Amino acid sequence: MDKEAKSMDVKAILNPKIWLILTGLIHAGVGVLSELDMGNETQVVVSGFFLLTTFTMLYAAFFTEGEQQARLATVIAGPIWVWFVICAVQGYTLDYEGETFTFELSTSIPPLIIWGMTALSGIVHGNFQELTK
Repeated sequence: MDKEAKSMDVKAILNPKIWLILTGLIHAGVGVLSELDMGNETQVVVSGFFLLTTFTMLYAAFFTEGEQQARLATVIAGPIWVWFVICAVQGYTLDYEGETFTFELSTSIPPLIIWGMTALSGIVHGNFQELTK
């Protein structure tokens, strides 16, 4: 397989729209709603705020296209990927009124992959080199 064909395969796999939708839904379902304890007011408030990211991602997926969509994928997912890395390396802990979650690298690998692929899809399609001209 020649270099151009491989590049096309990578670009097809790293479709920002697909990654925005996939990550947004996984984030909402697995990352927020599956762990939500409606009896814990602090957790409900924080989870509600976390869900705003899903709406932003779905907006970017369905109401933008091309370079703008790719750049949004990068600026939404990239900082979240960095946040997961920092939290895991530092061993940060979330305490929801007695319910504690500690960030560990082993449990952060799945979200790092999902958020990282979304950010990478934006980098691949974002044509960022045009910003310097």
